Order: sequence, then C-alpha cells, then structure tokens
Amino acid sequence: MNQAVARFVRPLPSREIWTFAGLVVLACFVWLAGPLFAFAEVRPLESGWARGLTIAVLFVAWGARVVWRSWRAGQLNAQLLNQLREAAPGPATADDPAKAQLDELRSRFDEAATLLKKVRFGQADTVRKGLPRWFDRMSRQYLYQLPWYVFIGAPGSGKTTALVNSGLSFPLAEQFGRAAIRGVGGTRHCDWWFTNDAVLIDTAGRYTTHEGNRALDEAEWKGFVDLLKKYRTRQPLNGAMLTISVADLLGASEAERTQHAMVLRKRLLELRAQLGIRFPVYLLVTKADLLAGFAEYFSSYGRTECAQVWGFTFPLAQSEAPGFDLRAAFDREYRLLHQRLNDGLPELLAAQTDARQREMTYLLPQQIADLQDMLGQFVAEVFSVSSYEPMPMLRGVYLTSGTQEGTAFDRVMSGIKRFLKIEGVPPVAQVGSTGRSFFLKSLLQEHIFREAALAGSDLRWHQKRRVLQIAGYVLLALACVAVLVAWLRSYSNNRAYLDQIGARVPAVDAQIAGAKFSDAADVARLLPVLDALGGLANTGGVDLQHPPLAYRWGLFQGEKIDEAVDAVYRRALEDVLLPIAASRMEAALRDARPDETEFAYAALKAYLMLYDSAHYDPAFVQAVVDLEMERALPPDFSPAERTALRAHLAALFGGRVAVSPYPMNERLVADVRDRLRQVPFSQRLYRQLTLTLRPATSAFDFSVARAVGPDASLVFRRQGGKPLSEGVPGLYTRNGYRNVFAPRLAGEVEAYGREEVWVLNLGLSEIPGPNDAAAWARDIRQLYLNDYLKTWDDYLADIRLQRTATLAQSIQVARALSSADSPLTRLMVALARDTALGDAPGGGARNLAARAQDKVDEARSSLSQIFASQASDANTAATAPASAEQIVDSHFAGLRAFAPGSGDQAQAFNEVLKSIDALYTYLTATDDALRSGAQPPPSDAPAKLRAQAGRLPTPFREVLDDLSNVANGSVATVEQRSVATRAGANVGDFCRQAIAGRYPFARGSSRDVAPADFAQMFAPGGLMDDFFQKNLQSIVDTTSHPWRFANRNADADPSAAAMLASFEKAAVIRDAYFGGGARTAQLKVQIQPLEMDPSITEMVLDVDGQIVRYAHGPLVQSAVDWPGPRGSNQVRLQVSGQAGATDGFSTDGPWALHRLFDRAAVSAGRGSDQMIARFTVDGKPIVLQVNAGSVRNPFRLPQMESFTCPPKP
Repeated sequence: MNQAVARFVRPLPSREIWTFAGLVVLACFVWLAGPLFAFAEVRPLESGWARGLTIAVLFVAWGARVVWRSWRAGQLNAQLLNQLREAAPGPATADDPAKAQLDELRSRFDEAATLLKKVRFGQADTVRKGLPRWFDRMSRQYLYQLPWYVFIGAPGSGKTTALVNSGLSFPLAEQFGRAAIRGVGGTRHCDWWFTNDAVLIDTAGRYTTHEGNRALDEAEWKGFVDLLKKYRTRQPLNGAMLTISVADLLGASEAERTQHAMVLRKRLLELRAQLGIRFPVYLLVTKADLLAGFAEYFSSYGRTECAQVWGFTFPLAQSEAPGFDLRAAFDREYRLLHQRLNDGLPELLAAQTDARQREMTYLLPQQIADLQDMLGQFVAEVFSVSSYEPMPMLRGVYLTSGTQEGTAFDRVMSGIKRFLKIEGVPPVAQVGSTGRSFFLKSLLQEHIFREAALAGSDLRWHQKRRVLQIAGYVLLALACVAVLVAWLRSYSNNRAYLDQIGARVPAVDAQIAGAKFSDAADVARLLPVLDALGGLANTGGVDLQHPPLAYRWGLFQGEKIDEAVDAVYRRALEDVLLPIAASRMEAALRDARPDETEFAYAALKAYLMLYDSAHYDPAFVQAVVDLEMERALPPDFSPAERTALRAHLAALFGGRVAVSPYPMNERLVADVRDRLRQVPFSQRLYRQLTLTLRPATSAFDFSVARAVGPDASLVFRRQGGKPLSEGVPGLYTRNGYRNVFAPRLAGEVEAYGREEVWVLNLGLSEIPGPNDAAAWARDIRQLYLNDYLKTWDDYLADIRLQRTATLAQSIQVARALSSADSPLTRLMVALARDTALGDAPGGGARNLAARAQDKVDEARSSLSQIFASQASDANTAATAPASAEQIVDSHFAGLRAFAPGSGDQAQAFNEVLKSIDALYTYLTATDDALRSGAQPPPSDAPAKLRAQAGRLPTPFREVLDDLSNVANGSVATVEQRSVATRAGANVGDFCRQAIAGRYPFARGSSRDVAPADFAQMFAPGGLMDDFFQKNLQSIVDTTSHPWRFANRNADADPSAAAMLASFEKAAVIRDAYFGGGARTAQLKVQIQPLEMDPSITEMVLDVDGQIVRYAHGPLVQSAVDWPGPRGSNQVRLQVSGQAGATDGFSTDGPWALHRLFDRAAVSAGRGSDQMIARFTVDGKPIVLQVNAGSVRNPFRLPQMESFTCPPKP
C-alpha cells in the first residue's frame, strides 16, 4: 500500500508539476472568464483567438523555462564531469611517477562519466516502476543537485574502507565493483562515490596531512576546493566527515595526537574560508574493531544491528548556543555510550559459552572507557572555540568499523601487565576477519544524509540572488506601473482623439449640407469636403495604420471610428462625386471630335460600363474618368489638388461597381456608335491595339543611348533636339513584334471583336466570324508594318553626328568611331537586328543562299497577287504575315547589308573604319602641326570619307558626311585661328604703331601716317598684301562681299573674322592709292569750279605748286597730282575781293589735300567717282567738283575710315 501511494505522491512536490497544474487552472480561467474582462469598454480577451493566443503564450513561456532549466542543469552537469576529469594536479612529465596513477584516474573517470549519462539518481527504481518516462524526468535529479560530502582524514584512517563496506547503494557497482581502490596503498588523489542519496568525495590522506610534496598537495587541495566552489556556488558542500582511526589515537603519542588535531582543524577552517559557508562536521572514529573485545562483543549482531548508529549527536540548539561546553557535552554523551555497553554486558556474557570469548567481551566496555580521555582531548583540540577563528559545527562523534583485520589494542590488559610487571604475553589477535561493516549504513543514510539542509549557503551568492530577486520585483513593479501609466495615457489620448473628431463632425456636416455640386468646375469646392471626410479619422495627426504607441495598449478607437467614417465618406462619394463623374463622362462623349476615334471609343466604353455591371472594369473606368476630369479641371488646379482628386476617384471606383445616378442618354450613345462604325474595324482595332500593347512592350524600346551605351552622347545627337534616350517605341521593334504583337494579334482581334459587340451594339449580321477575324488580322498587321517603316525612317533620319566646337573634340569623336568597339559598330548591329522581322535578323551576316531566298520571297509576293483568287482566305491569312514581314526586311535590306558580318560585308565595313581611322590620324597630325606653328599636312582623308559616305544608307551616310565636314571645319577653324594669330603678330604690331590712331584713318588726329609707312603697309607687296598672298589667298573666297573663308564648315571665330575684314579693307585701300602697281601712294584728280560768290573776283587753289585759278570765267577742269611736283606738302586756297582784299587758308603735311577737303562740306556728285566740295571763305561760298577718276574715292573711302589693324593674338 505504501509503495503504491509513493508511486503517485513522490513526484508531486516537483515545482514543474505544480507550475503546470497552476497554468492549467489559469488557462481555464482565461478561457472562461476572459470575455468578462473589460477596460474602458474594450474587451481584449473577447475573441476566441485572443484567448487561445494568451493561453498559448503562457504555456510556451512555461515550456521554454522548463527546457532552459533542464538544458542549463545538463550543461552544468556535463561541465562538472568534464572538469572533474581534468582536475588533476599540475602537468606531469613523462618521468613523473604519479603520471600513471593520474592517467588511470582520468581513464576511470571517463568510464564513470559515460555511464553516468545513463544513470538516474534519486529514489530507488522500485519506487518509480510503472510511472511514465516523461513523468519521471520531471523529478529527475542531476548529479550536482545531490548533497555532497567530503571525507577528510589522515592516510590509513579508514575512509575508503568505511565507504566500501558501508552498505550503501552505488550505481556504478557493476562497472567498478564495490571497491574503489585498485591495488594497495589507499586513495591517491580523490575517489568520487556516487550513491542514490549523495555524492561522497573520498580525498587522499596526503591532502589532509601534506606529508609528501607539500606545495603540490596544497595546490591540489586548493584546486579541489575551487572546483566545488565553481560548480556548486550556492552550497558547495553539505557536510564533512572527519575520520580518525583507533590506531591513530592509541598508537600515537600525545604530541602526535595534538599535531594531528591541528592539521584536521586547519583543513576544516580552510574549507570554510574558501567555500564561504558553514557546514556540519561528523567525527568518525574508524577501525573500532581494533579495540580488544570488539569482535567478540558484537559477534552476535545481525545485519540490522550492524547498520545502527554507535555514537552520539549533539543537540543542534544546544551546540549552537553561546557558551556551549564541548568537552563537557562530549564526556556526558560518551559516558552514556559506555553505560549502554555495560548494560548489555550481562546478557552477552550469559549467552556466550566460550570462556575466551566471554573474557574478550568483558574487556570492550573497559577499552571504551579508557578511550574517553584521549578522544575527548582530541575533539576539544579540533573543535575548540577561538576568538579569532570560527568554531566548526560538530554534529557528533561516531564509532565505526569497516572490516575486522589486524591486531587489537588491549590497553586494559597492557596496563595490568605493566602494573604486575608481567612480560612476554603475546598481543591479543582478532578472532576472525568477518568483513562486515559496523555502524555505518544508518549513520550515513538515516542521519547524516538527512541533515543535508544544515549546511549553510554562500552569503555572497545569497546576497547576489537577493539583489537579483529584488531587481526582478522592482522591474516587475515598474512594468506594472508602466503598463498602468500606458493604459491611463492611452485612455486619455483616445478620449481626446474622440473629442477632436466629435468637434469636427458638425463643421463637416455643415459643409455637406450647404454645398451643391453638379460639374467638374465644382470640384475645387468639393475637394475640401471630401478631404475633411476622408481624413476625419486621422484627426490629430494619428496614423490609423500605424498609430502611436501612446494610443495603443488595447484601447485604440481609430479602427472603429475609421469604419464609421469610411461609410459616411463612401456615401458622400456616391452622392456627390459620382454624379459629377457621370456627367463629365457624358459631356466627354458629347464633345468627342469626329477624328478622335480612340477617345470616343474609350469614353463610350467607360460610359456604358456605368450602366452595365456585367462588363464593368473598375480600373478602366477609373483611368478614363481620371483623365477626363484632369482635362476638364481649371488650369490653376494645383498638383496637390489633382493628387487628392485621383485618390478620391480611386476610392469611388476601386474594387466596386459604380452605377451612374442618371439615366443613359440613348440618343448620344447611338450617335457615337454610328460615328464609330463608319471607321473601318481594322483601323479602330489597330489604334486600340497600339494603345494597349505599348505598356507591354516598353522594355523593348530602342534608342541610340541603349544600343550604343555611355559613349552615345559623345558621338551622336538627335537632329530634332530630342534626347538620345528617346527613340523607337518597343512596339515597333523586332522583340515587340515577335514577342508581343504577332502572338497576341489573333487573340486581341477576337477579344476586341467580342467587346465591340456590346460597345457598338452590333447586330447578328455584324458580329465578326472566323474569316472576318483573319482578314482583320491581316489588315491590322499591314497597318502596323506601315507604321513600323515610317517610325524607323523618321528615327533614322533624325540621327546625326554630335556637333564639335574644337579640333580636340573632333579628334575625340573620330577616335571613338575608329576604335575596335566603335559606337558605329554597335549602332549598326542594333539597327540591323531591329529592322529585320524575318527569321534571319541582322541581314549583314546573311549568306548568298539567304539573299537568293529574299529574291524568291519578293517574286512570291508579286505572284501571290495573281494567284490570290485561287487561294482560300485561310491560306491568304496564313501567308500574309511572311509577305508583310518581307516588306520590312526588303525596305531595310541596304542597312542590314552594310552591317558588320562576314565576307564582302566585313570588308566593306572595315574599309569604312579604315577611312575613319585615317581621318583620325589626319586630325591628330593637324593638331600637332598647328600646336608647333607648322602648316597642317595635306590629306585626302576627309574627301575619301565623304565619297564613301555617299554609298551608305541612312543614317550612316549623314553621320559620316557630318564627320567629314566636321573634320574639315575643325581643321579650317584651327587653321584660321592660327593665321589670325600670325597676322596679329606679324602685321598687326606694325599697323598699330604706324597706322592706328593717325590721320587719315583717324580724322580728328593731328598725327599723320608717314607716306613710307603707308606704302609699306598697303602697297602691292607690302605687309598686308604679302601676308595675304602667302597665307590667306588659298583659303579665302574673295568673290563674295564681305570676304569669307572658303571652308564653310569652319566655326566662326571672331578674331579670324576681324582679321579677314582688315585684309579686305586693305585691298580696297591698295587699289585706291596704288593704281597701276605703284610702290608709293599717288592720286590723280580733276578739280573744276562750279560756283563762286559774286563778291569774289578770283579764286586761286595752289596744290603743291599746281595752280587752279578761277575768276568767273569758263568752267574748266584742272588735273592735279598728289604729291605735287614742288614737294612742299602744302595746299592753299586764296580768294580776292573787289576792293583788292584777299583771304583764304592752307593745309600742310603729306595728307594736306585730304585735310583741305575735310574743311569743306562734301556731298555726292553725279557719278560715283565725283564729289562736290563746298568751301566757305569769309562767309563767301566756293563750290568745287572733284573727280577722283575711280569709284573708290580716296577722300571719302569708307574702308579707310573703318579700317582696323589685325587684332592682337
């Protein structure tokens, strides 16, 4: 009965079992009472999933804790075993005599550790039989959880013998036998005895006495204690068993016993100091069988009597009380022990028949009495109280015997012999070696092991644990306070949130009630209302999807408010925005122009969907309405308002069927349908198809930037100014055709055919059949290919070479085009691929057989028209795609033939690259020459490239022609700039010194240009003329006015243009002053008086000795040369009056004749070579006609007046 109860009761104290039971009760409470829990009208445990989740979290947390504790205990157990295995004294060398014993100890411990993994410590297995395995694991004890005791005693004191013969149950007995000693000589280091009730550590005697190698023994002892401290931090030991043998007591002198007591005391104090705990100490007097009469006295004892305790235990309360007299207590208890022996003596003597046995039995009480003083003194010395040292907790003194061997001590007879002076009597020998243990099993199991809790715990460990516990409680309290504060704050925030919403509701209601909306023009006034409704739940900046933490904690009301607000908002959309959208769609349908078939069809389709839920497509309706509303909005509508309107339209049409609130305008629908039917179906469908397929083919878009790569902008440009990243839509590329258009054509035709049945309300006779679909597909394909050709032709014609402003840029472009990975090559390959729709893209690599097949296909295409009447519609539809694709292939055959390939194509293309490379070489040489001041080398590279470009297809013809022109222009520009620089240096310096700022070039200047300087500058062969002949004549077009450089591709350079204007004016000055190739300036003019004041009787004009006289006579011309014959460089005009008075003026200098006419009012004559000079002398006019003999009048030459020297470099 007791065993049956024990089977079920023993596991119950397990903490995990009770915790699990508590969790079960708590789970039942959560499931049953959870819906009743509410906080501010919120019931977090109302739903079943919330309660299930809460219960699951509780059990998962408990299971995780159990698993963690089990894992941690297992880890500590394993670490302890491993540490014990390696806890040997310091490293031993190969010559160390203890190495063999250490290796043996390690090997034996490895075997023990392996076996311990399979052993369960605790109660006997017989008690647990029949229990589930998992139930047993929940109460399982790990090795380090059992009470631990250490045996301390001198070598040979009987520690190991007492353990071997104690009668305890050792799980490792089958593995090692009942003896733990291998061989003779006692325990070398320490033996670990694993019992079901405790772990007993049998230390080597040298750990106690340190008799051998003192330093090594002390180190091993300290390491052993540290090991206990490490793995059993809270309670390293539950007690210590101090052993002293009868032989050590009786066979030693008093000094030796005192020394022995001090050693044992020191070991106990070291244990307490290092472990930091106070633990009970049990003094075992071993080898009691060596007392004479022991074997005879107890020979009749059975197993039960031998297992009982023979000794005494001090009462705990008395022994711990202040002033406890240990020696007096010992004597008192010892006398009781002796008295009990005496009390049992008569009965034993009466039962024994052997005289010798009775004699020896009679001696034992006397032997025990004789041992009292000696043992009492020993106990007092070991456990004496000191003011400087704590007293060990001595629990009791016990006499034990592990085996009965050796010669007995008979102190009584020895005393009598000494007193009677009897010698020669042999010592008393043991009666026999029984091999039984006396007084050990109950002592250990029923007494010592049951007092395991007497050992104290490490105060530091407890303090640390208490700090952690307090910290845990504080954290838990803080968490509770934090949760409470969070709840209160969340409640306050949600209350304020609801109050804010409640405050905004009346204003929103007033906006809705007082507003009327009927058209798109009213959207500007409608948006604030819809925004207010849509954002009502977001009042206060609260994000409903991700509300702030201060609003949560199970109290957030945003979801409920959002549901209510959303219902009002959607009702407002249907009541206000939907009518506007529906009316806008009807207006768009009414306003569609006849040529806007795509727009009309889309508007009609969306309009009909508002009345036909079977064909309703929310995405399509939303897109059409969105675009139409966008078109109808006023220009001042901001982007933010447009975005808000799109959001409201998405909420109105997205994911639901919207029905127009107005009746359908049947007449308008019929008119639009009739207008759409007038457009051929193939054209309607093709336009719709292109709009549909463009997004699906955007990944195939072709552009120079994509085909060429990063170098595209360096080499190419769009003539129309568009970026290179824009090009041909992906729909009109090879991939767009073969991967999208062609595969989807038949399906799209069929789908659009079905769609037009209800969009255009087709009759039965108008519904397309299979043959109609094939014909429409053929027509649509033809429309597509026509656009394919036009799109590519327009795009290719727009590709041009990048403009360059300098020779360096032209060199860079030429270098890029002539490189191994030329952008030109990449563009050609890409164009050849996308301009071939047949099965052999990149026609540049097509062989002769492929070209021959092209001819056959062309002939077949032509002949198919003749045999078309013999072919069925199905066959025509089947063959049409190939013929249509051939049109594109043939159209761009020249382009593909020029693309890089093999054979002739490769040679032709390589020739072009060689010409570009030659041009690059020429440009580089020209740049080097101009940098060094030399003339550019002659080359026909530009002309050769231009000639080759004429044989190439578009756009390469234009690109290479541009490259040739750019090269010529760049060279010419640099050359012109170089010439201008040299002219400014070689001619300009002298010109600025001798000509600039001097008369006659500067009319107001008093300084004259020296005739020699003038001639040196402008005469034939002079500076200007000579420089022009050598440097400019070959590159300047003098037939145009003003003069221009012969190369029109050169960029206009301001310095070169100014220089060229100076030379053109210099040529005019040369022709005016140096006629006939003269080396000096000469003028021949005819001067004729025309008028003279009547008061003047005579006028005399003296031009350096050449007299022109006039006295109102005939008007005669007089020839005058300048310079004159006299060489005076003077001109004088003198008049005489009627009274003989004279007056006049004169001019001097090499330009005196010019200065004379500067004093006259000059006007044009009848011819371009004449001028009229009107002088006034003393207020009287004189008019002369001057004929310069040339249209280039030197006196009024514009080129001289505007002449400037060649600019400085």
